[in-house]
Amino acid sequence: MKRWVLLTIVLYVICMSILTIPMFLFISGADGSLLSGFYVYFVPILVLVQFVLLLVPVAIVHERPIKRRKIIPSAIIGAIPMGGLALGFLGSIILMIWGEVGSEKFLYNWPVLFIPAIFWLIWGIIFYRSFSSDDPRSFTSTITRWLLRGSILELLVAIPSHIISRQRNECCAPPLTFLAIVTGLSIALMSFGPGIFFLFAKRIKNKKGKIAT
Repeated sequence: MKRWVLLTIVLYVICMSILTIPMFLFISGADGSLLSGFYVYFVPILVLVQFVLLLVPVAIVHERPIKRRKIIPSAIIGAIPMGGLALGFLGSIILMIWGEVGSEKFLYNWPVLFIPAIFWLIWGIIFYRSFSSDDPRSFTSTITRWLLRGSILELLVAIPSHIISRQRNECCAPPLTFLAIVTGLSIALMSFGPGIFFLFAKRIKNKKGKIAT
């Protein structure tokens, strides 16, 4: 089953790259600093979250008992993207209203990091409390459902904010809005990972059942 986890993660990285790399090349051109920064600082975190989201599905497939204390890592790590989405959402709104110059003092100072930290803590508690030993599948579905909803909501704000920023008399659109778009797309794709893994597992069981008969 480990290879199917690895395959799910590899498929996630490939699909994410197909979506994001052309966008980076289109926006930044020959300057690959944004693209390299995304893959150095953001992609490892996204891959880690995708891996952790698959821990509970793997236990379900192997019919292992899942106790509440075992889902703590999934709740903690799974809440990280919600903090990133919150930062992208609020940052895009601020940039859309006040522009890059007007919002520079707020967005590019360390206190802004309290925003994702607070949302990470809140959603970590929500995800942890959503676990039920009677229906462990609902835990993973709750996380992925909210990740998908959050990424769509962020994209609905980040895309208009990016377009408006490009129309202003500024040198270019702020990198934050572009990163918010890319991150939103990446997290939306991530939310499908556990579902794809369950499809792999179901197919394996069906094949084993046919061989046994």
